[in-house]
Amino acid sequence: MNWKLIPEPELSPSLEASIRKMLMASFPDYVEFFSANSYWGSIPEYRLIGLDGSDQPVAHLEFGYRQIMVGEASFQIAGIGAVAVHPSYQGKRVGKAMFAYLRKYLLKNSQADFGFLGCREEVVKFYTAAGFTRVDQSVYNLDPDSQTWETYHGPTLILPVHKALAQWETHGLIHLNGMPW
Repeated sequence: MNWKLIPEPELSPSLEASIRKMLMASFPDYVEFFSANSYWGSIPEYRLIGLDGSDQPVAHLEFGYRQIMVGEASFQIAGIGAVAVHPSYQGKRVGKAMFAYLRKYLLKNSQADFGFLGCREEVVKFYTAAGFTRVDQSVYNLDPDSQTWETYHGPTLILPVHKALAQWETHGLIHLNGMPW
C-alpha cells in the first residue's frame, strides 16, 4: 500500500474522480451522493489516500483542523470524515494502517490535541480497533444538508494525539463550531 497525504488544493480532478468511484463502491447506499461529491460537511484541508499497485485509491479519509469547545474546555482537533476502505480491501487491516499513518503525521506536523469523528453504530468497532475511544457526549454542529444547527447523539470517537485520553473533558456538550467532516 502506498500512502499519499495531499493538501486539498493539490488534489487533481482525476484523482478526485477516482476517490468518488472508490467511495461509491464502499458506500452503495450513497452512490448518488458520491457520484458528485468526495466529502460531506466541512471542506477538507487534506486527503490521506491509500493507493494499490495500480495507483488506484483503495482507502481514503479527509481531515481538517479546528478549535472546538467541550463543556468549558477548548481543544484543537483534526476532524476526520469520508473514511472508506474499498470492499475488496476490507478485513485486511488497511484501515488500521491508515489511522496509524494519520496519527504519526499529526504528531509530527500538527498541534492537534485529538483526532475526532462521528460515525454509525455499526462501524464503532472498526474505529476502536484503530485506536479511537468512544466518548459519551452529544455534538452540536452545523448540519451540511439543512444549514441549521443540530445536536448529534450518535457515536463520537476521539484519537489521542498531543494530549492523553485522560485530558479530554468528559462532561458537557461538544461544540464543533461548524460542520462535521
